[in-house]
Amino acid sequence: MEEIKSKTNLFEDIKIFKDLERDIIETKKCCACGACVAFCNSQGFDVIKMEGYTPKFISEENEDNCKECGICYYICPNTTPLMDQLNEMYNAESELGHIITVIAAKTIDENIREFGQDGGIVSTFLTYLFEKDEIDGAIVSEYDENLNPLPKIIFDKKDLIKSSGTRYSISPNILSLKDLNIISQDILEKKNIENIDDLRLAFVGTPCQCRAVRKMQYLNITPAYNIKFVIGLFCFENFDYDKIYKIIQDETNVKPSDILKTNIKKNFFITSKKEEVFEINIKTLDPAVRSHCQECDEFTAKFSDISVGASGAPEGHSIIVVRTAKGQRIINSLTTEGIIEKYRIPIEQITEWKTKKINWFNKMTSRKTK
Repeated sequence: MEEIKSKTNLFEDIKIFKDLERDIIETKKCCACGACVAFCNSQGFDVIKMEGYTPKFISEENEDNCKECGICYYICPNTTPLMDQLNEMYNAESELGHIITVIAAKTIDENIREFGQDGGIVSTFLTYLFEKDEIDGAIVSEYDENLNPLPKIIFDKKDLIKSSGTRYSISPNILSLKDLNIISQDILEKKNIENIDDLRLAFVGTPCQCRAVRKMQYLNITPAYNIKFVIGLFCFENFDYDKIYKIIQDETNVKPSDILKTNIKKNFFITSKKEEVFEINIKTLDPAVRSHCQECDEFTAKFSDISVGASGAPEGHSIIVVRTAKGQRIINSLTTEGIIEKYRIPIEQITEWKTKKINWFNKMTSRKTK
């Protein structure tokens, strides 16, 4: 706690949850990442909760329980504290952040290919970490029969199938960390873990969520130090669940429970369980875009170990942006062991391929900023 105090003393004015309400939540800049609630609940403070996608005091009486430590304000991805420190730590001053290399690849695992999105890279990356005993669990987003996202910690690679594919409504993935201290003893024994602090997790999330995780790690607070790998997802915008699926049903007459897969490539595509494919003009979905996305200028998740997305990728592949030595090590292993197959760049494009992709990311980031 002393280390946290020394780092938070960088700022003269301690801002608390009431300030977070005023500056971020009430101005509709909250991205519903769940970081503030995850930290507060994991400390047993009994102060705030997530109601729908909104952090708020549990009750008026609970307001008095607030320790006024200011951590919730510091770790919010949409507040300015700690951003200079993060940019310096991750060499991320530019809009795209630090880039070691950019490749396109796809999984060779037929099972992942069937259920995954595009190249199936995220599921393959996590499967490898499980198999090599580099992680005990992964924070992912599953979904119910109506495609409603459900953040969850999974402890077995077999459960990755339930989290494969992309949802375009918000999933507060960091929120699942709030229950870290009440993980069943059976799971810990199975993983041969005596102390919950030794649990090793991978995290999958959007750029804003990755930013919050890195803020939490900078302060070395429970429960973020359990996260050993951060996998970021390209994100242009996210949608309000009720609004987007109403528009989809109005446009296609397909209910959420009848949708097999959704994908964005210039326009919005849905594949029904009857294998019918529908294309919706992306502008049609504008009324469903969450307001906080209009404040965000980050597209490629620059605070991750690797960033993954379909934008700019050849058909059936994913683009992988490698950012850290940790991410590079795993990607190297996946390629040398033949677990993923790299896209063979045509000879005439080799010298300019990476530059073109970076220019594309800059274009998408600029478009998002506008």
